[in-house]
Amino acid sequence: MDLEAGTKSFLAYTYCTSCHPFLSADVSASVGYSKDCETCFWDDKRAVKWQVLGDRLPKGGNFLTRQLGRAIFRVSGWRVEGEFPNRGKAIVALVPHSSNIDFFLTIAFLWATGMKASFLIKHTVFWYPLGNIIRALGGIPVDRSQQNGLITDVTRQFQEKSKLILGITPSGTRRPVNEWKDGFARIAAAAKVPVVPAVLNYRTKTVRLAPLIEGVTEIQQIMNRVRAEAASGMPRMA
Repeated sequence: MDLEAGTKSFLAYTYCTSCHPFLSADVSASVGYSKDCETCFWDDKRAVKWQVLGDRLPKGGNFLTRQLGRAIFRVSGWRVEGEFPNRGKAIVALVPHSSNIDFFLTIAFLWATGMKASFLIKHTVFWYPLGNIIRALGGIPVDRSQQNGLITDVTRQFQEKSKLILGITPSGTRRPVNEWKDGFARIAAAAKVPVVPAVLNYRTKTVRLAPLIEGVTEIQQIMNRVRAEAASGMPRMA
């Protein structure tokens, strides 16, 4: 195989014309690659079929961050099951929360999909310069001793903003706990926003986007439904 043919074969394996319009269609066609990403290096059927975000979802990032996020999933072997619902406002309940890796998976998912979201994280990690980086990524500092004030403030933000996707870990800690904090359910009920359970399974390396919990205003009912979905998850150190 000459250099030109070898280069074309590599490009056709690495990219597809759907994700990368700068790659000519004849390059992919020359070695039998389709345009639907099923055989794209970044998005083949062995990895993740990334969804196209709905028009109501807040968007961010760029071409480079999308490719970086998808590469992280590809290299680490993680997959995503399900699709994020087309809602401009929602709370994402990340369960179970057992490792700092959860944070990096969240950022990789946002980059890979091009979604813009915020997340609550304990205020003690907002030291310079890490705090500036976390804020740029969407982090909101949380003082756990001021829970009631936090719930009121976040509820007001949902009411004032036209779009807001907010990630929360119901356990509030990486350590195994018997009781979750109900702050996320109280915010969802007060702001009348749906909840998307995002269930992590470290055994299967899967992030499962469970069915949307919508139109539920009873706090305990929201908690119970998220717990039911979390039962299929697996913490990192189980």
